Amino acid sequence: MTLNFAGPVAGSWIVDALAAQSTDSEVADLVAGQVPAGYEAYARIFHPALGLDGEAVRWGRIAKGRGTTMHGGAQFTPVSGISEDGIALVEDAWEGEAPSGDGLPAGQLAAIAPILAAHTQTPREIFLALWNGLAFIHGGDRIEVLHDDDPKLTEEENAARREAANAEAKRPAFSEEVRNGPTLQMGSAYRSFYVFEGTFEDLASPLWARTSEGEQRQAPNLAWPADRAWLLSTELYEDSSIVAGSRALVDALLACPDIEAHEVAIDTRLDLDGDNVNPMPVEVEGEDDDDLGDLIEGEFTN
Repeated sequence: MTLNFAGPVAGSWIVDALAAQSTDSEVADLVAGQVPAGYEAYARIFHPALGLDGEAVRWGRIAKGRGTTMHGGAQFTPVSGISEDGIALVEDAWEGEAPSGDGLPAGQLAAIAPILAAHTQTPREIFLALWNGLAFIHGGDRIEVLHDDDPKLTEEENAARREAANAEAKRPAFSEEVRNGPTLQMGSAYRSFYVFEGTFEDLASPLWARTSEGEQRQAPNLAWPADRAWLLSTELYEDSSIVAGSRALVDALLACPDIEAHEVAIDTRLDLDGDNVNPMPVEVEGEDDDDLGDLIEGEFTN
């Protein structure tokens, strides 16, 4: 299928709804900072962490191993005992890497696309929004390309080959018309998105462009059908996605074996303060910052 540039008008209802809910700073860390109120139910899809062997690991598995608790407002650091940078904060910290922050993984997106399609009257009219700051969109020096030299070629020939390959790789993936076109602006300046129209098949595996480095496929930051029956939102660099929709849709997502989802409310916090179940590792005052033994499981001061 082909994604067609639609422009921001199709998503203006989201901007208006979020603005009406409160100021950006007041709700930025809540579910209400990403999706409108008024839907019957909300689900949070947790992006998997990575084990030492590179396998995807669910948060619930990590929590079970450490004796922590999974819930809708769970945060990875208190659940796992490691920081977002992968630094162990407690002696029993889980060994692995935090979720990448690269968006909803392809497998999870493919799993929920047919569920989303079944809960809209317009599955052939799906809008997908992509952050306009991605390097491949604009090309240029932000694209880093590595090429192995051909031992059969001279140094000059390899240099010319690298230059040509780099020039091709650094080409903008989006047309000038799209790159200079209007974007959907969501509150803060960096939340700027190109909006395209496609179908639920496009949602399952969006093909944004073909470049010399291959097909550029990744989950959209926002997606919704023309009838606005639901909204899928993944904030930049976050470790989970939010779906707003009907009771039946959220129940179907919670029952999907291919994702890890928990129900949340419109006022659920999505920052560290949202995890009011699992204690955060805190440093003992006056002790050596570098001594792991000086880190303990802290108490809450809500």
